[in-house]
Amino acid sequence: MSEPIVSEVEAQINSYLTHPRTTGLAKTTRDLYKTILVNQLLPFCQLHSIPKLTPDLVDLMEDYVDFLRSNDLSAKTAQNYITVTKFFMRFLKMPLEFTYRIPRLDKQAWDLKHQRRWFSDRDIAMCKTHRFDRDHNRNHLLICLFCETGARVGEIEHIKRGDVNIEQNQILLRHSKTIPRTVFFSGETSIYLEKFLKDKFPDPTTDSFKRLFPGKNQLYKITNRMLAELGLKKKGDGRGPHTFRHFVATDLHYNKNMELTHVAALLGDTPETISSRYLHPTAQMLQSKIKKASGWS
Repeated sequence: MSEPIVSEVEAQINSYLTHPRTTGLAKTTRDLYKTILVNQLLPFCQLHSIPKLTPDLVDLMEDYVDFLRSNDLSAKTAQNYITVTKFFMRFLKMPLEFTYRIPRLDKQAWDLKHQRRWFSDRDIAMCKTHRFDRDHNRNHLLICLFCETGARVGEIEHIKRGDVNIEQNQILLRHSKTIPRTVFFSGETSIYLEKFLKDKFPDPTTDSFKRLFPGKNQLYKITNRMLAELGLKKKGDGRGPHTFRHFVATDLHYNKNMELTHVAALLGDTPETISSRYLHPTAQMLQSKIKKASGWS
């Protein structure tokens, strides 16, 4: 049986997907890149009889956008797909000078959808009082740490027994995509954490290198299942473990009046990133600010 013929475009895509720079990325990112390049870009090239990718692709980028949108992709998703395609072309040493700007109506629809994405104080209270059917102590502790530290899933996943300082209510996040740092938790969470450690990791010395929580995929499942049970998650709403990070940043800055530089230090990001991506003040927060600033009763 003869080997299947691989087109030059497929070979170019395979060279990118198998390159150490790509294989070193998180699995979810690798899967996304493969979906974009194999399921979208390759069929587009086949449709337009493009035998090999060259810098001339820039002349067809508007058609590529139309192709993506015709596959029921939102304008925001199409924009993300274009960005990944540009990463790929840069890898091929053929950078594309093309920018896709989301149409105004699509941007308004996106902004409105995301106004509904962020957690309220009531939502957080529901999460922190949820009763899990299995492994309640561990899972309750997980949610409390999301709500109080704003740590990323990957940071929580790598917490070890030796990283916890119960006396000081501190956890050292050694593994971070940005900055390893110390985070802090409440006295209430300290009670749950101390009981959990005594039950599951009784010997601080021999258990020092053991992780407190399961892997990232399981953490997503635990959190998303809880949100669904509480009526706080619907398909495609974007809510998940990372949404707690947005809440923490907004709460610290707007409700607790913490300076942006301090919020950034706690979350392991730059002030610019926190300001542009993580702050989502509610109408109530802004109303409180304007009342105080204006002296309104």
